[in-house]
This record gives sequence, C-alpha cells and structure tokens, in this order.
Amino acid sequence: MIRMNGTKLFAQLEVPQLIFIFTFGALIIVGFLLFYFRQQIIDALGISSAKKTILEQEIEQRLVQIRQLARQQMFREAAVLMWQTMTLASEGFLGVGRAPNESARQLGVKLMNRGDLDPSAINAIVIAFEKARYGLNTPLTTQEFKDGLSGLHQFLQAATSVGSISTEEEYQ
Repeated sequence: MIRMNGTKLFAQLEVPQLIFIFTFGALIIVGFLLFYFRQQIIDALGISSAKKTILEQEIEQRLVQIRQLARQQMFREAAVLMWQTMTLASEGFLGVGRAPNESARQLGVKLMNRGDLDPSAINAIVIAFEKARYGLNTPLTTQEFKDGLSGLHQFLQAATSVGSISTEEEYQ
C-alpha cells in the first residue's frame, strides 16, 4: 500500500514537475561527483600548477616586505631579507640548504657551482647581504641594493624553473 501511495504521488505530478525533480536530482548527483573527484579532475586538467604553494606565497610576501623597506630607505634590513628569501628559495626549490657553520659566501659558491644558476645574480645578493650585515664602515649603497634585488629576481626565476616546486604537504 505504501508503494501504491508513492506511485500515486508520481502519477499525480505533471510532466514539467517531473522534469524539474529529475533535473534537480541529476544536478545534485553531478555536483556530488564533481566534489568527490575534484582532486583527480584538477590533476587531469593540469590546473594544480595554478595553485600557489605555501613556499611561493611566502616568497611573494617577502618580496612585498623588501619593496616596502626599500621605499623607506631601509636598505640594510631589506638586504638581509633578500638573503633570507634566497636561502628559503634555494632550500625549497633546489634542495640546497645552508649548513650551520656555512658563511653566506660559501652558500653562494655552492649555489654557483651547480652550473644552472647565474653566478652574477647570486654574487650580487651575497655582496648586498655582506655589506648590510657586516659593512659598518662601508654601508650598502643604493646601487648595490638594486643590484642585489635584481639578482634576487633572476635567482628566483631560475630556481623556480630549474628546481621542482615542493608540495604544500612538505611545508605543513
């Protein structure tokens, strides 16, 4: 009898109402399937590269901070942040980290010896950092800062194209 009532319910509905119910049900099922298989769909379409990793977001934030410091003529602080950004990128993109006893110059040489990075870009960053950090008698000039910032941009371009970008899970 219950079955009869259900059949009578559908029998009482008109064709436009039935079409609406079935269409709505189909949309819900398709939406659920898209949600459930979203990662496989993103991977298949190659959209995952558009999503920025935590490392890339961190580097972008640091570049904004560097520009803000430069506008305030705080070149020393900006140069130190440039150096820290380069070391973060070299670890994250290239897998080349700085040993605890390693100087800035030694890390720079290690990166230059890879052969796939521009030595002049790395050298400009190292010079800016060393002058900012240790050059009390000879402060960092505006040109040295600009050269270091240009070197950082060149380094980041090369590091992101050469190295494999680490996944978000590795940084969580």
